[in-house]
Amino acid sequence: MLSQSAALRWQHLAFLFACQACSTGVPAGMGAPSGAGAGSTGSTGASGATGTGGSGPSQTMNPTAAQCATSATIMPGQSPVRRLNRFEYNNTVADLLLDNTSPADSFPLEEQSAFDNDANVLRASRQLVEGYLGAAETLANTALAKPDTLPCAATAGSADVATAEQCAATLIDTWGAKAYRRTVTADEHMRLLGTFRSARAFLDFKGSLSTVLETILMAPQFLYRIESGSPVAGSPGVLKVDSWGLASRLSYFLWSSMPDPDLLTAAKEGRLTTAADVRREAERMYGAARSRSMVRRFTRFWLDLSNVDQQGKDATLFPDYTPAIGSLMRTQTETLAEHLYFDGGGTLGTLLTAPYTYMNQTLAKFLGASGPTTDAFEKVDLDPTKHSGVLTEPAFLSYNATVDRTHPILRGVFVMRKLLCNPPPDPPPGIVDGQGTVTDPNATARDRLAAHRTSSTCNGCHQYIDPIGLTFENYDAVGRWHANEKSGAPVDASGGLTNTDVNGTVTNAIELNKKLAQSAQVQKCVTVNWFRYANGRGEVQGDSCSIARTADALAKSGGDLRELVLAQTQTDAFLYRVAPGAEVSP
Repeated sequence: MLSQSAALRWQHLAFLFACQACSTGVPAGMGAPSGAGAGSTGSTGASGATGTGGSGPSQTMNPTAAQCATSATIMPGQSPVRRLNRFEYNNTVADLLLDNTSPADSFPLEEQSAFDNDANVLRASRQLVEGYLGAAETLANTALAKPDTLPCAATAGSADVATAEQCAATLIDTWGAKAYRRTVTADEHMRLLGTFRSARAFLDFKGSLSTVLETILMAPQFLYRIESGSPVAGSPGVLKVDSWGLASRLSYFLWSSMPDPDLLTAAKEGRLTTAADVRREAERMYGAARSRSMVRRFTRFWLDLSNVDQQGKDATLFPDYTPAIGSLMRTQTETLAEHLYFDGGGTLGTLLTAPYTYMNQTLAKFLGASGPTTDAFEKVDLDPTKHSGVLTEPAFLSYNATVDRTHPILRGVFVMRKLLCNPPPDPPPGIVDGQGTVTDPNATARDRLAAHRTSSTCNGCHQYIDPIGLTFENYDAVGRWHANEKSGAPVDASGGLTNTDVNGTVTNAIELNKKLAQSAQVQKCVTVNWFRYANGRGEVQGDSCSIARTADALAKSGGDLRELVLAQTQTDAFLYRVAPGAEVSP
């Protein structure tokens, strides 16, 4: 048997190939598209605004779908090499090896931007590589201990050299193809067989097989989504993503995991080459139960729900609030979104105006609602004068509040950033609280923010922020409805929208949400967020037509949420990529 130190050296030889991708984001020899590792600055938002702030792109950066229809130019935008994030890694090894131990849960926490699958921030640290190494060893040993993983291993170890190598070749061609999500090339086959032969000089048969499987699990072909493509006539520098790459794009978008057998078979048989082929498979996959977790995950990141259960609240004012309640709040909003996307043709308008939600007994009691009597979440009809979609749910309202009071600025900025794609710039230096310096304990939020209207420093931004945030004043710091201020006076929740396509005054959040539900700017902004999630990166100028066409498809469908998801698979960004070494649109 090999000594521990020698075994580690063997493992590190397998790791070194993957490390080429760890340091650069592109495996050696693959070629890095210009700008592939750059952040997504200058991104195309809605209504002349960028997705990352700033003054916004010019009109030429925001073409209409009609203008895009007159252009035959294919613009795939950036094409970074995408690394599996922790969630995708766990799902992939579960589907590949039937291993549900979720080894990536012990990997270091990952940097993220809007979503946790953004290729431009998914870098590999030393600690992450060590995590990959340990996981590969454990996964390989566990898998090969199962007799059905590689049946020939039961007898090949005591047979002649040719029979043993044939068993190793079976491992390479079957499990290698599944892990790489495409056919193993002849060169890869010979390299992996060479690894087996070298390991046999030090290890027994099972140990050598394990070394091969560990090598596969440490390879860039497994840890990264490396794509190939063919040149497109009349579009220099553009490649049409091949069937294997499209299979992975579909599976990691809709399922956050490797392609299933049906998808791989379609790719192998040449039935995944056209946009219509991609749409067909997307519709099939969308109908599967596992797509529901995709929508819940998108909703969690889009609406900033990840840490709702980590916030604290004033125990004197809210003695019944606990982190467990925060977790239930997140589940509530995710459940509402799931049902609207999958059950009954939900629309974006309904997501913003639904006079109902989903609760279990514990959350209903906390919110003062009636109906549920078990821990299961069920549909609950609510007062339409108090409840109107996700922006009147406590997950959003309580997270965008302090421990003891409402925070109109946070709530207003959230709407501008997440629904309108027009975030205000950061506050100037020296602004600590931003809620005013009024000392009267009975002062309302409106009183405290009044100074913004007379301050030349503040009014430039707060003339847009405050009128939005103040419409949510009927909801306290934990998201519960209250009609009166501490003084006993009725809550004034009036406000409005300016600098949007649905400007006007409103009396409360219910009216605000109705305006947002009618906004083309909101439709485009939500489309932008889905674009980011579907493609695993931020948008750039070259994506303007992909976004415009998808927003148009959403509008023509009447805001249908299913179409919003499926249309993402029909864009230039999804179907094509930039050729290695070619210039990329800024």
